[in-house]
Amino acid sequence: MKAVHHLFRQVLTLILVIVTLCGICFWLLFDAQPLLTPQGQMNADAVRHSKQLLSNLNAAIRNPTEQQWVFSANTDELNSAFALASRTLPGFRGQAQVNPAGLTTFMTLPVSLLGKPYYLNASVQVRPSTGPLDVHQVTLGMLTVPGETALNLLGWFADQLWGSGKGENLLAMVRSVQFQQDEVKVEVTRPGGWDLQRLKQSGLSVYRELFSSPAQTANLEFYYKIAAEHAVANPNSSLISYLQLLFRQAQARTAVYQDEPGRAQQENQAVLLAMAQLLGGRNLQLLVNEVKRAPGVKPPRVTLARRPDLQQHFIYSATIQVLTNKNVSDTVGEAKELLDSIKGGSGFSFVDLLADRAGVRFAQIAIGSASSAAQLQQFFSQERTEAELFPSKSRLPEGISQQSFEQKYQSVDSADYQKILADINQRLDALPLYQIQIRD
Repeated sequence: MKAVHHLFRQVLTLILVIVTLCGICFWLLFDAQPLLTPQGQMNADAVRHSKQLLSNLNAAIRNPTEQQWVFSANTDELNSAFALASRTLPGFRGQAQVNPAGLTTFMTLPVSLLGKPYYLNASVQVRPSTGPLDVHQVTLGMLTVPGETALNLLGWFADQLWGSGKGENLLAMVRSVQFQQDEVKVEVTRPGGWDLQRLKQSGLSVYRELFSSPAQTANLEFYYKIAAEHAVANPNSSLISYLQLLFRQAQARTAVYQDEPGRAQQENQAVLLAMAQLLGGRNLQLLVNEVKRAPGVKPPRVTLARRPDLQQHFIYSATIQVLTNKNVSDTVGEAKELLDSIKGGSGFSFVDLLADRAGVRFAQIAIGSASSAAQLQQFFSQERTEAELFPSKSRLPEGISQQSFEQKYQSVDSADYQKILADINQRLDALPLYQIQIRD
């Protein structure tokens, strides 16, 4: 009996220690107030700066003869990247400050604990250096970590992921970090035997290993073959004809494997990815499976509301939703339209945005739950028209220049912009298809 009491005291002591440590960590890391308030709205300039940042990175690593990579970015580009990140991660805020003394980044992430809002606030200070990266300090809530300690922790994590010594080698690649009044420039040693194409292939291999399976690939190939044959027999047809055909097949296959949990969702996902492979560009084909078309061969002409571009918006958004989440899908769609509003583009189009939102909603229903997946299949068991898939686009503005967009809507966070989005959502909500509930 004494042994039982002794064990009970030990367990109770351990629980108290754990609770105390958790309480201390909570007190140190989480704040009641955010370090940053909402700012840096996503507009055409923010998207343009983010695109320029990606272009700079791409240009720096593409030259096969250079032994060093030189990455550069200014404050506008860094803060624009934070603005886009805040759209995909609701509540997140980030800000960069660059001057000759160094770079300081501030970040805030909201966290709900026990029904109350708290904030994980962080900052990182990087100083100029010739040689190893010089991180002055990292702050998390009330906890301040010396830069050297933070780098050692980063190196340790890299060792755990990629093997002993990899972290040290990774950090040693940084040759210099320089700062001007509004720009940071980083010089990195080019890894031996590095090849951009090989890196892409390695990344795709890792992605497929984590997020796909031979069974999923087999399902995708099954639907791709049916869709490709339909394209040959119907070279100019509406997207509804493909969805009608493929989702009927999905319903039949689900019935065969009805004892397998989530089978309807698996079949529906394979349908959407097969359509992405049939209609998407090379990069999208690689992401979902493999390139099917020879270089220069165009995809079949498939329309939505008699427009091929709306079909592309629908399928691309649905695919991004399947592969990521709604926030990413919506941000990509808005960013593309904002880029179009810049001089030389086709202009911001709320009709395109309607197709984007329809694709996202469609994918959510298709794979969101077992019941919604089955109801979607049932929906297509009857003959459907395009009007039942895509609502009227009348009176939605198109071809809006950047100047006109910013004069009327300012940004994607403004009340006028949100009013148009509410109209788009109402149009979708009015169709029975988009009234299918995502719940089990």
